This record gives sequence, structure tokens and C-alpha cells, in this order.
Amino acid sequence: MPGKLELSFNAHKLGEYSLDKEVLTVGRKEDNDIRIDNLAVSGHHAKLLTIFEDTFLEDLKSTNGTFVNGVAIQKHPLKHGEVITIGKHELRYINEAASVGEDADKTVLIRPKQGKPGYPNLTTNTGSIEYQPERPKPEPEGLTGAKLQILNGSGAGKELPLVKASVKLGKSGAEVVQINKRPDGHFIVCLDLPAGSSAPRVNGEDIGARAVKLENHDVIEINRLKIEYFLAGSSQI
Repeated sequence: MPGKLELSFNAHKLGEYSLDKEVLTVGRKEDNDIRIDNLAVSGHHAKLLTIFEDTFLEDLKSTNGTFVNGVAIQKHPLKHGEVITIGKHELRYINEAASVGEDADKTVLIRPKQGKPGYPNLTTNTGSIEYQPERPKPEPEGLTGAKLQILNGSGAGKELPLVKASVKLGKSGAEVVQINKRPDGHFIVCLDLPAGSSAPRVNGEDIGARAVKLENHDVIEINRLKIEYFLAGSSQI
């Protein structure tokens, strides 16, 4: 089960927020999932990415920074009981079901890493794509056999089977998007946007901070690289 955040100010509890969405934003503007109306808080201050039982916190280049247990962070895998400080407000992370003792696995989701033997590393004349399966999870039924196909560059025609519960795509050494398998389909979410990069898109539309469900023949764009999504047994013609 996903965790929750308890919002407080000067030790007074202001509310609770369930982490039941893949991506939640925190900030002063009204379009945030968790709005904190305080001048010490940036318009879009931080982002929370929840994958299965685990939640990852990212500072969105805020003016005053994001802190966990008093330490400034850029990206951080949350543990049960940790306290996030944004401005003068606190958000306590509550999730006893979160992974324990698996920091090495969890940081793989949010930190750039070098390619490893056995991971396809495709380079094109418009950039490169690193395909890295995450730790195994039970596979939902009905989606076995789904895959991606590179549409342009020197890797055109290369197929990448979506055999794991979660895979990352992006420039070599920097994960840009992640595709997660759920019982009702595959969903793509933006992990990070390196400086100078174009926002990832699906069928020409920026995915922003939301999780987007992929449909058969959807085209994913990461910078100039184009990748098509195919469901199992679908025709590629």
C-alpha cells in the first residue's frame, strides 16, 4: 500500500495526503496536489514519485530548498518516519510497508548510472537510449509481450521487450522517463529533465508531471528520438 504525508506547521497538524497517485507536486501555486500557501515555498517546490510501495522526493530547483531530517536534498528515497521540511512547514512520511534496507536498489531509480553488461545500450545520431530493467515485481496479466520499437536513428527497428514491471528510458547516463506496468496497462512518467533537453512527449503532447497510460501504437519522443509502443500480438504494419 502507498504511504501518506502528514502536514504540520509549528507542531500543529494541518492535514493528511495519501500518496495514491504516481506523481504529486508540492508548492505555493493552486495547481499543486499539496498546496502550501507561504512565501517561503516556491510555486512548484518539490515532486513526489511513488512506485509500488516506495516514494522518491525531488526538489524542483526551489528558492529555499527541500530538506529531509534537516539535510538539503536534490533527490531522495523516503523512509518511514522521515520529515520533509519545505519553508516552515513539515511533511512526515508514513509508510511501514516501504522497503527497508534496500537503498542501493531504490537509488537506481533516481540517480544516473553507467551501463552494465547485459543491458542494451542503443546509440543513434540524435542521442542515445539506455534501457535498464528494474528489480523484478509480479507481472500483471494481459500485458506480457508488450514492447517498444525504435523508429529513427541508427537504432531504427530495434525492439525492446517490456518484460519487467518497470523500465527506464533516456539519454545514456541519465534516466528521463520510466514506464511502469500496472494491471490496467503501461504508464509512462517523467523522472528527470536534463538541462537543455526537450520535455518528453507522447503523440506530440508533453507528459508533464502526470502519469500517462500508453495505448497501442503510441509514439514516445525523448528529444529527437522516437519510440513506438506495441501491445502483445499487435501488428506493426
